[in-house]
Amino acid sequence: MSDTDEIGYADAMAELGSILDALEEDDLDVDLLASRVERASYLVRVCRDRITGARMGVEQIVATLDTTDDATNGVESDDLDDGA
Repeated sequence: MSDTDEIGYADAMAELGSILDALEEDDLDVDLLASRVERASYLVRVCRDRITGARMGVEQIVATLDTTDDATNGVESDDLDDGA
């Protein structure tokens, strides 16, 4: 998979695990070391971006829920006042 291909969080984490396993082996191919570290760096950025995006999305949803709840609570209390 090239750097320009889209990769999901789970796949990126799995690939990172494989790279780390390979780096811990005693018979590490030094010729591949730089490319594996570069790929790992890319995958870490992908995971961080995914986490940041998910966090921002959740914060937006919660903010929308808070706004909706406030508006709904206002309508419900108005409806109760009108019915009395």
